[in-house]
Amino acid sequence: MNKSAPFIAAVAGTLLLAAPALAQDKLYVASEGAKLKADKSASSNTVAELPIGTPLAVHGQEESWYKVTAGSHSGWIYRGKVAATPPEVSKKGGENLFGGAGSSTIMVSEADSARSMRGLNESEQQAAKDAGRAPRPLSEYKQALDTVLAEKVDKKELENFLKAGRIGEYAK
Repeated sequence: MNKSAPFIAAVAGTLLLAAPALAQDKLYVASEGAKLKADKSASSNTVAELPIGTPLAVHGQEESWYKVTAGSHSGWIYRGKVAATPPEVSKKGGENLFGGAGSSTIMVSEADSARSMRGLNESEQQAAKDAGRAPRPLSEYKQALDTVLAEKVDKKELENFLKAGRIGEYAK
């Protein structure tokens, strides 16, 4: 057996695993407030703020950042701000606790909604009662969810929260 065969197999395997990332030559901005940065760091200078749906030509990827061109601007964008397919842009306005998530165009069927809201079946309800954890009425959960979704947070507050928690592009 050829002594270099394991090395060649390892290199080929690595290339196959990396192929989807290397093959991705176009991405789209999928998050409000996406910033094209001068370097692959959230603290680097902002080259441009990019609206949702902006097409990006991909030139490379390092760690959690893509090297891209958007129109006449080149720089780095955090991977959590992009998608492989163009997002549907909602015409609804307003910011909420989730940075615009309330105006999402994600479609959910009535059947999916009903399944997620139906709660526990009879045996699960009995087990919860036996354990001293009686389920609450759905109206309480809906009211709590409505309260959370009604919260308003501006972009600066959201950015400060992400920085303080070292979340997403601020993780390093």
